[in-house]
Amino acid sequence: MLQIVFFLWLSLPVHNNSGKDSLTLMSYNIHHGTDKDEKATLDSMGIFIRGSGAAIVGLQEVDSVCQRSGKTDQMKRLAQITGMHYAFVRHFAFQEGAYGQGILSRYPIKKIENIRLSLLKPDTLRQSLALITAEIAIPGKGTLLLANAHFSLDPATRLVQAREVLNYLKKKNLPAVFMGDLNATPDQEEIQLLKTALQPVNDLNQPSFPAEAPIKTIDYIFVTRNLNGIAEKKNLPPVLYSDHLPVQATIQF
Repeated sequence: MLQIVFFLWLSLPVHNNSGKDSLTLMSYNIHHGTDKDEKATLDSMGIFIRGSGAAIVGLQEVDSVCQRSGKTDQMKRLAQITGMHYAFVRHFAFQEGAYGQGILSRYPIKKIENIRLSLLKPDTLRQSLALITAEIAIPGKGTLLLANAHFSLDPATRLVQAREVLNYLKKKNLPAVFMGDLNATPDQEEIQLLKTALQPVNDLNQPSFPAEAPIKTIDYIFVTRNLNGIAEKKNLPPVLYSDHLPVQATIQF
């Protein structure tokens, strides 16, 4: 299942006094549009994203017309609320719909891929997981590659998945952002591996899980080193629409 919708509204990059443009990024595990108590909060998430200033958003744990979320096409609904372009790819079929990953972008999405990440212990439902990637056309700047993942709970599998992500980004050879819920803390081997080639740009001292009393940093935004680094690490106010907190950063390019 692969979906993309284009909207006419388009915002331009923010130009700052240094002569470089800035781009605000967000990663958010939306817990299939519910809070920790399974209360539906999808519309509140959309309103929050719309007001956040984020130009590109990677979303994890997204439902597409699943029974548990009222058969709502969650990415389409978020796009309607935010006025952004959107894309969705599935991890696997689920409850008469699909469960997967999404992207929202204020800029046109030129190409979407569903790259499969390995699972060392696949089961009947999960044979592999999706890495959603999109080539995004930034006005006056060219193409930015976005990759968005939700890594396994198993440490050995996460290390394999981190290698697969790095190999993919190396092959594409584009300025790139990699983000997602990686289910690993900054000191763990898979995050250290990612840092050999990528620069983390969100605040790693700001825990993101669980939302109500966060104690773990497991949600990340990385950029390739051919981007111009961090303009701002932004700590967002507590947002309890999911069981994760969103993470956000502004980069220069």
